[in-house]
Amino acid sequence: MWTVTWSVWVPLVFGSVFGQRQQRPMFTCGGNITGTSGLIGSQGYPGVYPPNTKCVWRITVPQGKVVSLTFRSLDLESDGLCRYDYVDVYDGFVNSQRLGRFCGTARPGALISNHNRMQVVMVSDANTAGSGFLAGYAAVRPNARGERYCGGLLDKPSGTFMTPNWPERDYPPGVTCSWHIIAPKHQIIELKFEKFDVERDNYCRYDHMVVYNGAEMSEATRIGKFCGDSPPAPIYSDGSHLFIQFISDLSLTADGFICHYTFKPKNSTITGSPVPVTAAAPTTAGPIALAYSEALCKQKCKRSGTIENHYCLSNFVLTGTLVSAAMREQSVLATFSITNVYKEGNLSIQQAGKSMSTKVTILCKKCPLVRRGLNYIVMGHVDEQGQGIVSPQNFVMPFKTKKQKDLAVLNNVRC
Repeated sequence: MWTVTWSVWVPLVFGSVFGQRQQRPMFTCGGNITGTSGLIGSQGYPGVYPPNTKCVWRITVPQGKVVSLTFRSLDLESDGLCRYDYVDVYDGFVNSQRLGRFCGTARPGALISNHNRMQVVMVSDANTAGSGFLAGYAAVRPNARGERYCGGLLDKPSGTFMTPNWPERDYPPGVTCSWHIIAPKHQIIELKFEKFDVERDNYCRYDHMVVYNGAEMSEATRIGKFCGDSPPAPIYSDGSHLFIQFISDLSLTADGFICHYTFKPKNSTITGSPVPVTAAAPTTAGPIALAYSEALCKQKCKRSGTIENHYCLSNFVLTGTLVSAAMREQSVLATFSITNVYKEGNLSIQQAGKSMSTKVTILCKKCPLVRRGLNYIVMGHVDEQGQGIVSPQNFVMPFKTKKQKDLAVLNNVRC
């Protein structure tokens, strides 16, 4: 007998003098669900689900547990990008990360939330329909073992992880996978990518993979953000944890990637990778000015240091074309059309289609001296409102194509 605490029970009476012999749950359109285990299903399952509906199930399990959702049956209109009828699974309720979007008849592995809540949304359009879905949910321990759709805890001395569907077909749209690799104390983690093919974009805004030092995601611990078809150079952790997240949007997909990891002694020699390099200390020591002052702008305007030794102390690093420059008392409000972003921080960036721009205040109108229509490498700081600030201490220089390779190497530097 199935047990569904929130659904309506309808008896199925067989031709018997003994009356009721079996019961089947009737699944309705969404609901708020609590408990440690149970079933959810599309409206009317196993009958054909209705057209033009959106049903939302909110699952809550006890604190200290996470939700594991396993599809027992899936039969929705099939489409490569799941644009018509689909089931979305989210890691939480409001503004939460989508774990995956599913349609057709291929069932994914278990989907695991990061906390004690999960939301399931089914949408149908006006046309083709099937029997919908049936899924079981259960409260499990965080990082519990078992087959899952993607992501998970990896703590063996070596292993492999990959995007869903690898290598048979492209990774699916609308998916998020998170891997947490844990080595013993006094060991570090090496990542080597055998193959890598993720939707290409200059800023990796769409499909991308991000690697973080430590067990959590934060801008301060980000090692690199990757997309395109060039495998990243080998990556090494600072300590015994790495966190890797892969995200695909709902448009183009590609082959994906396969990556091998290995634990190594902390003091072992690492060769062949620019990633673990730490940039040298900049020659411009001391606090960076974020406001105009007469004394600041009386300093001799002479760029010192190199791209490498300014990179880590800059909040943002970009290349772009100066499209406008407006005087603001003794400062200049400069607008750059962005060519590439190597370090974003909290810089406010405006986007229109695939064009990106940002406004930067150059505190001293003659230092650095910039001209409209020219291309620049710009390194600077960001104030509390997300406004880019460039003072004479920051690094700005005309951009030449030969510098692109140097910047690409710095994009992998751990600061």
